[in-house]
Amino acid sequence: MGPGVSWLLGVLLALRVSPTRTGVENSNGSRVTQQITVSGVSSGGFFAVQFHVAYSSIIRGAGIIAGGPFYCAQGNVDIALASCMRTPGLISVDELVAITHSTYLTTRTIDDPKNLSMDTKVWLFTGTEDTVVNPGVVHKLQSYYGNFGVDEIKLVDTVPAEHSWVTDSYGNSCSFKGEPYINNCGYNAANELLTYLHSTSGKGNLSSTSVHTSLNNFTGTNKSSKGGGKLVKINQKTFVPPGVIPAAIGLHDTAYAFLPDGCSFGGQNCDIHVAFHGCLQGIPKIGMQFVNNTGLNEVAAAYNIIVLYPQAMATLTNPKGCWDWWGYSGEDYSSQLGVQMKTVKAMLDSIR
Repeated sequence: MGPGVSWLLGVLLALRVSPTRTGVENSNGSRVTQQITVSGVSSGGFFAVQFHVAYSSIIRGAGIIAGGPFYCAQGNVDIALASCMRTPGLISVDELVAITHSTYLTTRTIDDPKNLSMDTKVWLFTGTEDTVVNPGVVHKLQSYYGNFGVDEIKLVDTVPAEHSWVTDSYGNSCSFKGEPYINNCGYNAANELLTYLHSTSGKGNLSSTSVHTSLNNFTGTNKSSKGGGKLVKINQKTFVPPGVIPAAIGLHDTAYAFLPDGCSFGGQNCDIHVAFHGCLQGIPKIGMQFVNNTGLNEVAAAYNIIVLYPQAMATLTNPKGCWDWWGYSGEDYSSQLGVQMKTVKAMLDSIR
């Protein structure tokens, strides 16, 4: 993906390319209404955006906490640290929109961005006290999605949270900055984003479903959660492209999925949500805290949503175990050719 091509913007806005959003079909050709969404915090938020954009034909919505627009870093770690985290005024939404269009038109390594205007929902969160990713970055993301005709965008920007995944029952104090980067702010981000992104009306009863569990020492293939489902251990390294060593591209050998009692992998009977942790939140750093304590599993159990938890890890070029949104794993990091993107997509396909 090359440098910005702002001069294309006027031409691209005039183009009318047929959308490519596809549905899931049974073998008999009948339509399946399975919804697939993504979420992420911090580096996971940036990665969730690029996964949404790159695979917009199958991803229906995104819940982003402290993340910014697609290709914000433009393959440059200095831009990532400056414009995309601290100084959002330097982010040109028009340029990033133009790059998105041109990438599809010239390389077809991402899906048609016109898909983003088709029945897509976006839920955004930024804490008013976030000192890592400036709230203005999330406002730029709101503008980015708006440029593609996404009408259903919900922005939450009034909670006094530091840089963290926000819950109403677990974690550090709301203003705390530090591991595990899960803060108790009296606000259930998991419930808010999942019930907004998925058609949950009439499907479940969150108040009567409890899967509050302590699985931090979990090592088995699966383990039941109270009244709601089980965690399934996934051999993530088997989904990495051939010839690629997981650790070399910042990927852990293991991932997890939460499987509600009423769901099955490959059965297409339940929606799927892919949740990307942030920097310093992978299993090697904080154990199972992100998998168990964000609140996603409780909501997923209530509404029969499978949750996939891919796992990144630290490397010499990625010392904090972040997801790649600036190019440490290769220049194709933000497209369907990216090795991390391919790995997560292969895992997702295996459970659809």
